[in-house]
Order: sequence, then structure tokens, then C-alpha cells
Amino acid sequence: MLLYSWQTECLKAWAKNGYRGIVNATTGSGKTVLALTAVKQLEAVADSELRIKIVVPQTFLAAQWKEEIRRSLGAGASDIGIYSGKRKDQGRKYLIYVINSARYNLARHILADLTGGFSVLLIADECHHYGSAENNRIFDFYKIIDETAPYYALGLSATPEIVDFRSISVPLGREIYAYDLGKALNDRIISRFLLFKIKLDFLPNEREEYNELSIDLTKCLTALRKERPELDGMPAPLFFASLQKLAQKGGEAARLAQTTLTLSYKRRALCHMAAERPLCAISIIKALPARLKIILFCERIQAAEQLYRGLLKLFPGQAGLYHSKMNDSARRNVLQQYKEGTLRLLVCCKALDEGLNIPSTDAGIIVSASMSARQRVQRLGRMLRRSDEIKRIYFLYIGESSEDRELMFGLKALEINLPVIALYYYKDKMVNAEYEKLREQVLQYVSSNRNNPELLRVLNKNLDLVLLRGDFLMQEPVCREKLSAVNTVIERNYWASALYVILARLGKL
Repeated sequence: MLLYSWQTECLKAWAKNGYRGIVNATTGSGKTVLALTAVKQLEAVADSELRIKIVVPQTFLAAQWKEEIRRSLGAGASDIGIYSGKRKDQGRKYLIYVINSARYNLARHILADLTGGFSVLLIADECHHYGSAENNRIFDFYKIIDETAPYYALGLSATPEIVDFRSISVPLGREIYAYDLGKALNDRIISRFLLFKIKLDFLPNEREEYNELSIDLTKCLTALRKERPELDGMPAPLFFASLQKLAQKGGEAARLAQTTLTLSYKRRALCHMAAERPLCAISIIKALPARLKIILFCERIQAAEQLYRGLLKLFPGQAGLYHSKMNDSARRNVLQQYKEGTLRLLVCCKALDEGLNIPSTDAGIIVSASMSARQRVQRLGRMLRRSDEIKRIYFLYIGESSEDRELMFGLKALEINLPVIALYYYKDKMVNAEYEKLREQVLQYVSSNRNNPELLRVLNKNLDLVLLRGDFLMQEPVCREKLSAVNTVIERNYWASALYVILARLGKL
């Protein structure tokens, strides 16, 4: 397997750390290849036969790992087992566990292998999932084994930002390497992309309800911080984790903590279900070329189902739905159709946040999202796996809410140095003040040379598309090349319109 430079450096750091450690690398940068190369590297130095235990958070990831082991390492089917649900393979060189089945069995299996004279490598995929009290049981073996035991570990995560980080970093090792989205972009490991930040409005009744909840929440937070001043200034993930623990205790502080959580949940739910979100998402899809494959992320199943129903009416036979309450067969079927191109629109929730390889996606619409920077990294990663095409990613947010601040904090946390195209969705149109100036220049130029109302109408319509597709940022020679290669009048009109805007932007019109 050919490695990227970061993977080579990372494996050296892993070996130097005694073949233990956590790797914090952005989605799509090659963590699976890194892990399987680590297997080969460790096999060359281990004193005894190596057993590889792989833990994943979801069932579909087990199948992906199995296929990648067969493809990359040439392992036979009899060497690879899966431990999940009704299937409980044992005694295999490679054994892939789904966390729900691993909690009460993995530690025992590792101890049995070590006692039986084997060396063990534990690969914890998406290891930020394993810090909770229940999931952390997979590491119970670590309390028993001797320091000299031939136990090795590799934790993989896009961003291991969990409150109980120590509970995974002790058995897996410290964080040995970080490779963020910005570095992956600079190294051309993931696709180039355009990032759109689209501001939406509440409807009047939504705004009124949001403001009322905000007033109540502010009062509650003020009282809570008087009771528990140590909460003041905490980062949001740690703050809410602390509230959840506090709410389980007795007394006034517990009551305030529970009320704060409830009000926060209601306010965020109102944000996620805002009526403008699906309308804006549909406007984006209409503006993009009909050949593009698009993933749409929603935070809540109810919102995803509502959007899916709307898409079915407008794009019959083109849309699929994927969420955790669907059965495994239905989810597998819709993913297969999306991969094969039978479906080109995929509406999903958190169930698709992590790990799934979907390399043929052209655009992503974050219809709604949590405040978690980790979740945003994962969702970006679904679209940014390497290809020659420039991807488009659209973040929708409510401007009258706290989402604007959270969004910009999340984008800053991704450490990407890219221009953000800021748009305002208003009455089914996208608006950008600077772009409107370019539009005026183009319309004036064309009308002064060809005073044709129908031509101006077509031009104006195409200028809307150029904005929403971001092609006005394209280099002039690239646009001219596309214009010369078109085969239809519609395409010629579009790229001619884009060229006008580019020339206006460059001061050449």
C-alpha cells in the first residue's frame, strides 16, 4: 500500500510510542489504510503470532473493515470474523466487534488471547465513542494485564473531543499524531471545495417562541451559575456534560440543571425544525446541475422525513432516506442505490455521520447540525474524499439564533483557510451584496450592447445559478474552456453568464 507522507510520519510516531497511541486525523485522509499498514508493521516485530481486534460503533463499518482487510492485506474469509448481534465469530486472526456486542466480551477475549500466547493489537475505530461508562468496559482487561504483556493499540478518530478523554487515552495511549482538514486540503488528499454559509430567517411565530425560550434560559442560567460558579466559562461540550451529571443529583442546582437542559433542547429543536430549512435546501438542489449526487444532512428524523417527502414530489425516483429507525435491510438498500447512482439525493441523520465511504458525492447540504465541531468534520468528510471535481458544501443556519456564532466557531475549529461564500435566503432567492454589484455591472453591459428583454431575462436567471454554484470564483481560462466545450444552448448560456461575472469581478468587463 502506498502511503501519504502524513501516514508514514504517523506510523513512526506510533512505533516510537511503543506501538500505542491515538491518531486524530480528518475524515477521508486514510485512517483505515494507516491502521492496516500498522498491522503489517507490527507483525514484522511482534514476538508471537498477532491477533487483531477492531472495534467499530456501527454495524455497516464492520462490513467495510472486513472488505478492506481482504482487499488490502489479502486475508482469506476464514481469517476474518465479525462479532455483532446474532453473529459471534471467534478464534479468527482478525475479529471485528460492533461496540454493542463488544462491551461485555472484548476485554475477556483479549485476556484469553494474551494468556494463550498471542500478541494483541486493538484498533479502536471512531474511538471518541468509547469514553462512556458502558462502552469503556471494553478496556477492563487493561486493569489486569502486566506492563510487559504484548498488547498494542491504535485509536482512530476525526476529532477525539470527548469529556472523558482520559478513559480511552490510558488503554489506547496518548494522542501521537494530529492531521487536520486544512493540512489534508493543502496536501491535496481530499477534494477541493467551495463552502457556502446561508442565513435563514425564522417565521414570525417561530421567532416569538425562540425569544421566549431564550429569556427563560437566560434567567435559569443566571440562577444556576450562582449555585455552581465553577460552570462559568466552561466550553460548551464540557458544560452540557456537567449539566447532565448535575441533573441526576438532588437539590436546587439539580433542578436548575434539568430546566436548563430542557429549555436548551426545546430551543434547539425549534431551530432544527424551522420551516425555511427544507425550502432553502430544495432551492439549492434546483439550482445545481441535475447530474450531481447530493447528500442532505438533518439533525432530526422528523425533519429528514419531511424533507424527503418534499423531494419525492419534486424529484420522483431520485431521492432516498437513511436514518437509525429504519431497519438494516432498508438502510443497506438505499445506500446501495445511492452508490450505484439509481438515487442521486440522499437525506440522512446522524446515522450517516461517521465512517461510511461514499466517494461519489458531489455536494453536501447541512440542512441542520448540532454545535459539535466533530460532527461537522464527519459530515464534511462524507463529501471530501479525493476526486478531481470541486465539491460544494452548504451550511444552513438561522441568523436570529445562536447558530451563527456556533457555526463560525465550528468552522474555525476545522482550521481551514478558505473563502466562505455568505448568502442570505429571502423569499426563495439567494442574496449576496457584493455579488449584486457584479450582477448590475453585467446587466448594464449586456443591455447597452444588446437591448433584448428575453436575453436579459435568461441572463438574470443564469446569474442566480452562477451565485449559488459559486462558479463566479472560477479562473477565467477554466471558464472559457468550459464555454468552448458545451454542446447545448442551455449550457452555453450558463457559462457565458458565468464568464460575464468573472470578467466583472476581475475588472475586465
